[in-house]
This record gives sequence, structure tokens and C-alpha cells, in this order.
Amino acid sequence: MSTNDAQAAGFVPAAPAAPTSRAIATELALARFLEKHRIGTVITDRIKALKTNSDDGMPLLAPGGTEIAHIAGRTFAMVTQPKIGYQLKVTDSAALQEWVEQKAPTEVARTITVEVKADEAERVMAALGELLGPDRANLTVEVRPAFLDLLGEAAAKNGVTVDPRTGEFVDLPGVKIVPTNPSPTVRFTPDAAQVIEDAYRANLFSGARLAAMLALPAAEKGDR
Repeated sequence: MSTNDAQAAGFVPAAPAAPTSRAIATELALARFLEKHRIGTVITDRIKALKTNSDDGMPLLAPGGTEIAHIAGRTFAMVTQPKIGYQLKVTDSAALQEWVEQKAPTEVARTITVEVKADEAERVMAALGELLGPDRANLTVEVRPAFLDLLGEAAAKNGVTVDPRTGEFVDLPGVKIVPTNPSPTVRFTPDAAQVIEDAYRANLFSGARLAAMLALPAAEKGDR
């Protein structure tokens, strides 16, 4: 029955209850807060929480998957969670160096640093073998950075330590595999701003709905 028909029949439907002053004030204050603090701590903390892992160590979003974000059936963004990656972290340089010395000796670099005085430079350049006395030369031995990069690439691809020359899985000493936590990416549609604005005007972001989205504390009974 239309409003006109109801009035003609002598029945006038009850008008929707007007919002209370407190509800209006709360909505206005919340809207102004979000307007002024678009990247305020409430929102940034919520974003951090949504990008973390669940109790089992897995991202909250499915790795390698893409979800469509929508409001009232209208798409406004695509959210993609990259696949889990791995990093190689050196925990014991000496142990790693010893392994490389045995398995890939050409991948260990030796650098001699010689301290000279100004008037000694030309002579040292002419005869590097000349002895300059104790504590004047230092020998540095390290795994070549390029080989470390190869070890890291192999670990990132397989999630385990691998000999990059043979492709064999090895128990590589002095390192550990650390899973990365890639951050999800959000791509907004060209009309995302309009979709969100329309949803706001349709009162989809009011009260408990918005509080739930931002994980705000529940209101006390006296504050409802």
C-alpha cells in the first residue's frame, strides 16, 4: 500500500524514529575524525592487524590468491596476497665460510689490506711483497657476495638450503631459512571513491558496522 493509499484509507504509517542527538553527535564526530586523520593510529593499527599472520603462522589471506572487495554488491578494490617467500640469514659466518672453503673454494675471497705512510706508497706499489713490519697488513677472508646471493636465491625458490652449483639439498651450516611475510596489495577500481561515498550516504558505515570494520572497542551499555 502506497503512502497516498494509506492516507486515503485513514491510516498514516508511523514516521521512522528520529536519531537521537547523541547518535548524530557520535556519527559527526566519527566522520570528522576519519576525515582529519585518514591515516590515524586507529586505522593504521587495524591495517597492521589485517596484514599479520594467524596463529598457525599463515597470512590471514590465502597466499597467492586475489579477493574482490565490494560494498553492497559494488566492487571497489582487488586485494592480492603474494605467495610466501623465504630469505637466507647468515647466523654463523665462520661456519658458513668453512663449508664454502670445502665445497666451493673459489667462492672464498681473500683481501689483504696494507697500511702505509705517505712516503711509502710508491715503494709499496712497486714491491707489494716487501715486509712492512708487524701489524701492518690484515688478511680478510669472506664468502664472495655473489655466491651468497646465489645461496639466497636458491633458498627463496625452494624454502631449504641448496647447493647452487649442483641443485642438491644440503644441510648448510651457519645459516637459517626465514619465511618472509609479504604484504597484501590493494588495487582500487577507478570508481572506488564514488562507491565508498555512495555507501556512506546509504548509511552503510554508521554505528556498529563502522566500529566493527575498524575493530573499535564495543560501546558500553550506557553509551548506546
